[in-house]
Amino acid sequence: MPTVEFHILSEAGDVARMRHACQLVDAAYSEGKRIAVRVDDDNEAQKLDDMLWTFRDQAFIPHEIVTPSAPSHARIMALIGTTVPNAFSNQCINTGTSIPDNLESFEHVIEVVDADAQRKQQARERYKHYRDRGCQLETKNL
Repeated sequence: MPTVEFHILSEAGDVARMRHACQLVDAAYSEGKRIAVRVDDDNEAQKLDDMLWTFRDQAFIPHEIVTPSAPSHARIMALIGTTVPNAFSNQCINTGTSIPDNLESFEHVIEVVDADAQRKQQARERYKHYRDRGCQLETKNL
């Protein structure tokens, strides 16, 4: 079972969650790690895709939204989608409200939780689920 980190943000909203996810993707990329980013829907996937192009000057992270043929190139280091192929099984950043379908395939999952009360409650439910499945859990307040 993976190690699961909950990153609890002090800001609420999609932008805060997506910005933090971009920072995590950037850090993983700088370490040469492939990373999956799980989102709730195609709209969030597009928002994150757009933000990865613009969140930091001088940064380029080879990424794409999951399609049936993704990744389209060997240089792709980050895949974004509602589901993520097992080929990207090192790390998963979850900005969504449910647990990744292929949880057991990941070594490390980072749950990004903004300060919205409803999202925090959903995160508490995921925390219980991870705990009950035997995952090692960590929490960081940011």
